[in-house]
Order: sequence, then structure tokens, then C-alpha cells
Amino acid sequence: MNKSVSRLILISSLSLLVGIAALATSIASIRPATGNSVKEIAGYRDWFKVNPTPEVMQAKTSLLCAAPTAGNRIYGPDNPHHEKYITVYVNAVGRSAMMEQAKPSFPEGSVIVKEKLPDKSSQTPELLTVMIKRGKGFNNESGDWEYMVVDGTGTKVEAQGKLENCQGCHQANQQKDYVFRTYLPYSAKLK
Repeated sequence: MNKSVSRLILISSLSLLVGIAALATSIASIRPATGNSVKEIAGYRDWFKVNPTPEVMQAKTSLLCAAPTAGNRIYGPDNPHHEKYITVYVNAVGRSAMMEQAKPSFPEGSVIVKEKLPDKSSQTPELLTVMIKRGKGFNNESGDWEYMVVDGTGTKVEAQGKLENCQGCHQANQQKDYVFRTYLPYSAKLK
């Protein structure tokens, strides 16, 4: 076997290994639902309700705030996320950062749950999107936040981990610990 063929085989093999490693890393960043995942949001409706009345979800956000699928990219009224309302809850750990800090720094253990509602008067969410502040080093690209998409009943995790749909948007708000708070009541925005 000549040197050129040997070199080609070596380069091809190394490229294949790098590709497999990249794929494994990508798959590992989206964890399948585990039995304990929903326990972290159990009783969230007893937490602090950030916006007293449901707010209209911004169009750009409505496209991104869903389990990652190709169908999420459809614009207009045929999109199942078009013109939805949101109600946001935060646990006691994250309440001060959410409500009292102009440039929040959420402590580890903070959990934010956003209910996506079909209309302003609905009491039953279609979907929950969740941010969980993990320990230092968990997710350097997104402020150590873990993202989770849960069905409206709060019992089935549809996606969890370093979700690209979530990170792609939240990375634009690094100065506020990656949390958009467009839904804050006016009085809280003044702080």
C-alpha cells in the first residue's frame, strides 16, 4: 500500500472519529425525559406569579418557545404558537433576581416556568417552558441554564438540556443572566 492511500485512510478514520464525537456531544446536550424531571416544577402554580395577568407572547418568541421541530418555523395564523399568551412563575430561590434586580444574577436552584396559553382567559396551558439554573460549568454558553419543554399537564418532558431553540434566543440577553423579562409588571421594570 502506498503512502498516499495510507494517509487517506488515516485522515478519513480521524474525520469519522471526530464526527462521531461531535454527534455524541450534540445528542448528549438534549437529554431524554427522566422520571424525576417534572418533580423540579411540581406545584409551580404555588410559586410567585410574575405577571398578574397573561401577556401576549411576542411573535418571534412564540416560534422559538416550543419543543424543537421543523414545524415550528411556520409563520402566521397556521402556526400553533401564533398569538398565544403567557403566564410566568418563579420559585422562591429566583424571586428576588426576577423582581428586584435591574440586571439580575439568578442563583443556582432558580426555576422559571412559563405557561403558554391558547387565550387570555385560559386556565389550562398548552405547553410549559422551563429554565433551571444549574451549578457553575453546567452550560457556559448560556449562563448555566438548563432548558426544558413540558406538556401542558406538567407531567411529560418533551425536551430537556442545552436546547438550541432556547439557547439561540436567550444568548442575546446575556447582560440579564439570559432571561427576557418582557412580561414583568411595569412597577418591577422600574427597579
